[in-house]
Amino acid sequence: MKALAKTRPEPGLELIDIPDPTPGPNDVVVKVLRSGIC
Repeated sequence: MKALAKTRPEPGLELIDIPDPTPGPNDVVVKVLRSGIC
């Protein structure tokens, strides 16, 4: 899974790989196909 993360104290974000989340007994995982940043 990909994530935009703020990993350093300078301007900008990084696209990083993170592990897929594991839902708990009362949780759901929602697959987001597209999103936007305003």
